[in-house]
Amino acid sequence: MAVGRRPASLAVSMATPMAALVMTCATPVCAQDKVTSAPDPVWALSLGAGRTTNALGAASERSMSLRRSTEWGPVVAEGLQLHRLGQTDHAWALDAYPRLWEKAYANVRWQQASQALLYPGTSWRAELYQGVGTGWEWSVSHDHLGFESPVHIAGVAIGKYWGNFFVRWRHQQVHSKGASGQGDRFLVRYYYQGDADHYLEANASSGRSDDFVTTWVAASRSDTRGMSWLHFFNKDWGLKASLSESKDASRAGARERSANVGLTRRW
Repeated sequence: MAVGRRPASLAVSMATPMAALVMTCATPVCAQDKVTSAPDPVWALSLGAGRTTNALGAASERSMSLRRSTEWGPVVAEGLQLHRLGQTDHAWALDAYPRLWEKAYANVRWQQASQALLYPGTSWRAELYQGVGTGWEWSVSHDHLGFESPVHIAGVAIGKYWGNFFVRWRHQQVHSKGASGQGDRFLVRYYYQGDADHYLEANASSGRSDDFVTTWVAASRSDTRGMSWLHFFNKDWGLKASLSESKDASRAGARERSANVGLTRRW
């Protein structure tokens, strides 16, 4: 799965590449949070909750994660619970951000679902980040979502830091049996106190999926807009909140709204 928080947009049926594309595009990348700040505390415990609503009903997701900073980079253990339309699924994950050579680091994640009712049974991702020049950062990634028909997502991204701002563009190609998709995500962050503990973010995603299972090619399109806010009140306590809205052009009135909030305690 994508890095960082798993959004409640997982409540959308994810059996198609388009749904998987929307899911990965909606995921914040915590590896980007590297604007100059005080050294990280050794431990961080985070609790999160989210709710997604659309014409089919509502879904809710809860999460808990424990982060440990090491000399090789942070490691995160995470537990997830998703409830939708009378079904509940659980998953656990391990997330690591190892430091590599000069200006390079990676994100490696493994996730396993208990029943694979709503989450993919097994999923993993790997992304390599490389700093270039002054303030530039490139990355390449691959995600595998272990649904009944596995989904593979290849991505490339470029980001730029300047002053208290960070901008990033990511392109992804999604493939599964009989279908394919592609999408782009653009985000802008403003670190309003000049460190990684305080920022405002605006993001936009757009994707297209083509279904080749039948004689006719069935195309669909999804667009998402969102914003998020991270604020640490002191070195120990922080809050993150996000809102997003997406629209699926293949279905009339198919609009979805999501809200997420998380609390972090560091020591």
